[in-house]
Amino acid sequence: MNKDVYLLPMTTEMYHEYFKEYQNDLDLYIDKSTYTPYTYTEETVNRYIQRQHDLKRKVLAIMFDGEIVGEIVIKNIVEHKCATMGLSMKNAKYKDRGFGTKAEQLATQYVFNELDIPVLYADSILSNTRSQHVLEKVGFKFIKEEGDFRYYRIDR
Repeated sequence: MNKDVYLLPMTTEMYHEYFKEYQNDLDLYIDKSTYTPYTYTEETVNRYIQRQHDLKRKVLAIMFDGEIVGEIVIKNIVEHKCATMGLSMKNAKYKDRGFGTKAEQLATQYVFNELDIPVLYADSILSNTRSQHVLEKVGFKFIKEEGDFRYYRIDR
């Protein structure tokens, strides 16, 4: 088994495997009172897959030791110009283990080299300081704070 973090294109089967163990992250809720636990259904995941496809997003599974531990979504893609990256871990068990940092490094190189996109953006809700730390560690530069979000950018 590969003990390194690596990325793979997310397949339908992988989406279902991932979401069977997925848990909503309270840190990602601006209004904590709206938090609800995630419940897996095949229909919900199929709608999510269709939405990613309709929006022409690239979704990469974050892999470790043969297991999907998170996902990277490359969205708002403007060919040869810019895109936006989002990351989520499957559940709290996979936080604070370096998976997100390595995955963001790999995804950044993928966007720059494979997609030939020179500018990558990311954002984080204000309360998610863990995400902000990882973005800055990977090389993203803070560009602005607006509303409930902090916005970041990295250039090739």
